[in-house]
Amino acid sequence: MPIPAPRLLAIAFLAASLPLAVIAQEKDTQGGTPTDAGFFKNAGASGLAEVAFSELATKQSSSGKVKDFAQTMIEDHGKANDELRSLKSGDKGYSLVDKPLPDAQKALDAMSRMKGAEFDAAYRKQMIADHEEAVASFEVEIEKGSNPEMKAFAKKTLPTLKHHLEMAKALPTR
Repeated sequence: MPIPAPRLLAIAFLAASLPLAVIAQEKDTQGGTPTDAGFFKNAGASGLAEVAFSELATKQSSSGKVKDFAQTMIEDHGKANDELRSLKSGDKGYSLVDKPLPDAQKALDAMSRMKGAEFDAAYRKQMIADHEEAVASFEVEIEKGSNPEMKAFAKKTLPTLKHHLEMAKALPTR
């Protein structure tokens, strides 16, 4: 018997959110919610991945537009990463990340073997997916987070992420 569409969507959503739920288990020692701790860790790892993908793009891409976009990602996500790390000061109990999450690292490894148009297509797809996920994560922090500094960071950064998403969608497809 086929699974009804609403139930299938619920199962897919739950399966997709499990890695984030595991990361969000970390507690804020200052009384914040697991949402804040998970956001801190995910945003940090995601930001590092954006910079790594984009540094690779400056070397592997054959498109000037892609290279220009990649440089913007390096600069913007580099600044956001520094700002996020500064929120660690005051010891909120958050763990700093120093590398992308395993799935992002796997994609980086695969893309490091690509060049030219093949790389450009994979990079565009990765940037769209990553920024869609980041926008959703930042919106959740704004809505459900309890740490005022985290929420302020999310509110400040969200418009830039939405702009990055639109820029990624405008990248050449070939």
